Amino acid sequence: MGFTHRHIARWASVALIALVSIFAVFTVSSSAQEPAETISLGISPQILDVTANPGETLENTFRLTNASPASVDIQATPKNFTPRGEEGAVDLTVDDTSFSLADWVSVSPERTVIEPGQTTDFAVTIVVPDNAEPGSHFGSVVFQTIPPEDATADALVSQEIAPVILVKIAGNTTETAEIEELTTDQNSYGSNPTIQLISRIKNTGNVHFKPVGKITIKNMWGNEIAELELDRRNVLPDSIRQITTDWQPEGFQLGRYTATLTLVYGENDEIRVEETSFTIFPWEIILPIVAGAVIVSFVAIRYRKRFALAAKVLSGKQDTNSNSKGTKE
Repeated sequence: MGFTHRHIARWASVALIALVSIFAVFTVSSSAQEPAETISLGISPQILDVTANPGETLENTFRLTNASPASVDIQATPKNFTPRGEEGAVDLTVDDTSFSLADWVSVSPERTVIEPGQTTDFAVTIVVPDNAEPGSHFGSVVFQTIPPEDATADALVSQEIAPVILVKIAGNTTETAEIEELTTDQNSYGSNPTIQLISRIKNTGNVHFKPVGKITIKNMWGNEIAELELDRRNVLPDSIRQITTDWQPEGFQLGRYTATLTLVYGENDEIRVEETSFTIFPWEIILPIVAGAVIVSFVAIRYRKRFALAAKVLSGKQDTNSNSKGTKE
């Protein structure tokens, strides 16, 4: 028995109804799965930078705010860290480092629940040993959320926030630094450029510092046209810190430029100087002008005789009726 048009239409209707039913069930199931609540924490201060003597005890406070829509269970744990890369990132660790701090730190409360929209103070005590080595020691208190035991898979994600603690121990310290490099993100720029001046500063001592610096920019005639302040960032011992300074020239600029970084650091205001060069060539503006000048020059040379003749005609020096000379009456 062959299929008629009526049979085909009937089977198509059944298939369409089944497809719509499956889609409706999938949609209802998907909408029933509510997204996991987002955890949002805030800490103050984000950086604690203090000075201490061997044998001294320091008392400080961190304020942790729960901006989440639900309560959070917080575990506070002192840890050390090591610099990672050159842009200020760190790697937390429970291991001892050359500049360890975690063993000196205790925090109270170690664990607590913070309700939505509430803030809790955590007392941080730093007990400096009598034989503490002079120089910088750094670490953190890691505030970590603890998921409830009966949490679903979506809520098992733990989050943490870790403020930086920098302690400078007084004594026979070494403050030395070098400008590892001053460079730009490109060697040459076109019109309306944003020039990134990249300073790489190396701390070769045992004390962290925030250098003060400025970058002066001179054109190819030696005239100073800009002075930029270097952002102040901590440079940790035995590390390199990269600081980027943007400069957007005003007006029309063309030629070779020199940027000079003058860096001042340490208690004795030590000075370091480094320079680099770059080129600004606004070809988007210059090339059309040059092309126009070339075209005008070509036309002027190619048709100079006609232009000369036209000039004579216009000046009255050429007899426009010269073609009538030599004709007979």
